[in-house]
Amino acid sequence: MTIEKVTSNSVLVHWKPPERSEFTEYSIRYRTESEKQWIRLPSVKATEADVTDMTPGEKYTIQVNTVSYGVESPNPQQVNQTVRPNPVSNIAPLVDSNNITLEFPRPEGRVETYIIHWWPTEQPEQVSMKNFTEVNTILPYPGTLSDDEKTVEEPPLVRLLIGDLMSGVMYNFKIQTISYGLTSDLTKLQTRTMPLIQSEVVIVNNMHTRDMVTLSYTPTPQQSSKFDLYRFSLGDPSIPDKEKLANDTDRKVTFTGLTPGRLYNITVWTVSGKVSSQPIQRQDRMFPDPITMLEATSINDTWIALKWDIPKGEYTSFEVQYLMNDSHYVQNYTVNNHITITDLKPHRNYTITVVVRSGTESSVLRVSLPISANFQTKEALPGRMDKFAPIDIQPSEITFEWSLPPNEQNGIIRQFTITYGLDGSQHTQVKDFRPNELRGSIKALQPGKSYVFRIQAKTAIGYGPEHIWKQKMPILAPPKPETQVVPTEVGSSATTIEIRFRKHYFSDQNGVVTTYTIIIAEDDSKNASGLEMPSWRDVQSYSVWPPYQVIEPYYPFKNSSVEDFTIGTENCDAKKTGYCNGPLKSGTTYKVKVRAFTAPDKFTDTAYSYPIRTAQDNTSLIVSITVPLLIIAMLVGVVLFLRRRRHTGRKTTEQRTNDNMSLPDSTIETSRPVLVKNFAEHYRMMSADSDFRFSEEFEELKHIGRDQPCTFADLPCNRPKNRFTNILPYDHSRFKLQPVDDEEGSDYINANYVPGHNSPREFIVTQGPLHSTRDDFWRMCWESNSRAIVMLTRTFEKGREKCDHYWPHDTVPVYYGDIKVTLLNDSHYPDWVITEFMMTRGEQQRIIRHFHFTTWPDFGVPNPPQTLARFVRAFRERVGPDQRPIVVHCSAGVGRSGTFITLDRILQQIQVSDYVDIFGIVWAMRKERVWMVQTEQQYICIHQCLLVVLEGKEGTEREIHDNQGYEEPRDDDQQSEEQLLIENRSDDELDEVAAREQHQQNGTAGGIENHELDRRRSATVEIVDNELVMMQQANFTAGETTEEELLDEEEEVEVTVDGLMIVSRKQSHQQ
Repeated sequence: MTIEKVTSNSVLVHWKPPERSEFTEYSIRYRTESEKQWIRLPSVKATEADVTDMTPGEKYTIQVNTVSYGVESPNPQQVNQTVRPNPVSNIAPLVDSNNITLEFPRPEGRVETYIIHWWPTEQPEQVSMKNFTEVNTILPYPGTLSDDEKTVEEPPLVRLLIGDLMSGVMYNFKIQTISYGLTSDLTKLQTRTMPLIQSEVVIVNNMHTRDMVTLSYTPTPQQSSKFDLYRFSLGDPSIPDKEKLANDTDRKVTFTGLTPGRLYNITVWTVSGKVSSQPIQRQDRMFPDPITMLEATSINDTWIALKWDIPKGEYTSFEVQYLMNDSHYVQNYTVNNHITITDLKPHRNYTITVVVRSGTESSVLRVSLPISANFQTKEALPGRMDKFAPIDIQPSEITFEWSLPPNEQNGIIRQFTITYGLDGSQHTQVKDFRPNELRGSIKALQPGKSYVFRIQAKTAIGYGPEHIWKQKMPILAPPKPETQVVPTEVGSSATTIEIRFRKHYFSDQNGVVTTYTIIIAEDDSKNASGLEMPSWRDVQSYSVWPPYQVIEPYYPFKNSSVEDFTIGTENCDAKKTGYCNGPLKSGTTYKVKVRAFTAPDKFTDTAYSYPIRTAQDNTSLIVSITVPLLIIAMLVGVVLFLRRRRHTGRKTTEQRTNDNMSLPDSTIETSRPVLVKNFAEHYRMMSADSDFRFSEEFEELKHIGRDQPCTFADLPCNRPKNRFTNILPYDHSRFKLQPVDDEEGSDYINANYVPGHNSPREFIVTQGPLHSTRDDFWRMCWESNSRAIVMLTRTFEKGREKCDHYWPHDTVPVYYGDIKVTLLNDSHYPDWVITEFMMTRGEQQRIIRHFHFTTWPDFGVPNPPQTLARFVRAFRERVGPDQRPIVVHCSAGVGRSGTFITLDRILQQIQVSDYVDIFGIVWAMRKERVWMVQTEQQYICIHQCLLVVLEGKEGTEREIHDNQGYEEPRDDDQQSEEQLLIENRSDDELDEVAAREQHQQNGTAGGIENHELDRRRSATVEIVDNELVMMQQANFTAGETTEEELLDEEEEVEVTVDGLMIVSRKQSHQQ
């Protein structure tokens, strides 16, 4: 039996018939080696049979037997035969740059192994071969590794991976299946790996070439991949792809004819044969076309309506840009080609720009070239004046200064108009001023009357809103008459003088003269300028009568312009109070002057008349009787006068405890401007008679602001934070720290806002920090964003601590709370030191300058005054007007601090104004913090500093170099000055001081008191007493010393200041 033909599913079996045997037919059966059941074919009579429907690749056993009438022979013939396995078909290659996966349906039947041969088409000699054995799984071929058989899972599709191939290369494949050593027919395949692309692509696109884009690329190395060309596409069917050969050195591709504003998807490949690499994909949008026309369809005073053309190409929206007058940049967006811009300022030039936008922030935004045009809004009514205030006020004339901010003009200003009239009256007057005038005067006003002034600016549209100022015109003393205008003698007797004076002696220019009085003097060398004049009774104890007032003020000119008045007509025995027109001495020469009043405290005197002599009484008897009586009367008068004086002194002392009472602001003037050109003459007038007028003027500031509450400073939790118990911050202007964790009093520091030249809150005035409050001090500097500290005291003066050394001693950083302070550098000058510190809190840092004036004695003044003026100049050269607030402190934070701020203000004021108002500045500061400019000496010093500045005697500061010394003033020198002041006192003053010391030793309640002394007493020594009161009270309150130690200290200092020289003086008298 033989096998004649084998296919993948059939076998042709041939056999020879048996010899010498009868049989009727052949039976045929077959089975696989793994099966036990035979499959029978129909019986045949021929000697061959075609066995079909066999499984490809299987190994079969085929038996043939003879059959005779249904009986088979016992010895069948058999043969073993394997059917050829099915070949691989329908191969779908899956390629990438280094691998080819052959994917095909699994061949039907049995397959033991897949045999694959492959080689590069261009290199047929480099043949590789791999067997894949199939059990359950097919594993990928691991490249050039050993031919270990791999098991594969039997899926519907077979995937055979050939790896480590060259990118972009064409490969030939031959594939066969094997089963029981029998191979299938050969299957061939040719395919290519995917080329690589390792190029960088740069898109060149700009707003000037809006229909064109250029792609620049770097080459992909040929050694890493084989490829023929580069292909570029914009993803737009209307734009053909572009190709560049792999070896082309011009590595740029330009696409033209593109649509402005359109988004293009840019793709780049390398191509090998017909196989492309993985793509590089980019997106870019063409710049949109700009608009070509921008015009206004309508313009009003606050809005502009615009329209423009629609650009070619694609766009998303329009952006309209313009700059407001406050430098605020405004952007509006619209999808329409028109817009109305509102909230504009009248009569302003606006540059409006329109930009075309295509895309969004998330999808490649491109904007066009900007197109701009200038437009001006129409005029409107002007805005409100930001300044309208008087700079000079005279009884019948007022001069105003005003300003209209440029952003409020709203057009071309035609004029300024001031409408004015009496307060409450319907009758008004109008005065116009040219548009370039920013100050002007209103004359012919009534002194003492209240006026309402209204100013308005005017454009072509009309008048703007009113700015109102109410002003009560001051009443001053009448103008001084000429020296030749004096009362004249009408007649006289032994005890009377009749004089004549006229109404026209005094002008009503400074106010209506309401009353007159008469002053007569036997000795006209004595001072007669005071408001309170002695009466006739007061001068009876003098042998030569000083000036005295004859009568109570009265008005004599009701029916006549001439007044004849007789002096000496009353019997003063019956009139016990007030002024009395008592008899004159006979045979005595007098001089008379007339005093005119515009107000109870505003008066002017004529010059004294020519001497007028009373008649002589020739009766010797009368004389012999009168002389002893006069002597006795004079003695009695002297005794009474001395008793009255002592009584007055005690009464004055008792009244000193009421110094803290406050007077209404309406009782004193709040402003006394002086022309700068007249300041030298003003200073000489004020300093005459031992600074008498300075004393008067400073006295008027005594009670300013004292009625204002200091509630927070007096809380129990805040009292220890005050250096002095009588220097407390007013509630309304105190600086408030940021509270810390709801801790009571954590917002408190002894500091007030005080106005400056540039701002109502330009300065923060505070006390010299205590050791316990220096952290709060630095916190205040940080929270106020201050960039400058002015320190006007030394840390110790006369052995007493005036201020804590609250800053680092060297460049090692020091933490004050959570604020780190580092000393950066310092510059030393003869009288001051300028230091720069770095403040750090968290991640934030700030530079702050420290200006330390080192030669200012406590309660004294710098000598010479040029020193202080130069210091203020040096400060202002380094600190601009916008660097505020400025922290200023001395020890108490009132005297020296107020002096510094006043001088800083007036030195700036004289640069922009013809007037200076020292009185008004101090008045305003005292409304914000107690005792600003504490002493009369400091008040005078301000005037002295201004005088040396106006006279050009300032000089310049000089920095101390390394080879120069620096030394603070010696306290001994200051004490010597105080002792000298004490030694120069009069005996009356020494007696009064001794009496005050005795009064204290007798247990006067309240400790050391400030007694009222004669106006001639030294202001410096009086302030030293004030200092003692404050220092001792502060030490006792803060618990720094015991009560016994406090009393010892008080006695020691008191003796040093007042007692030592008094004892010395008394001993010298006894010797």
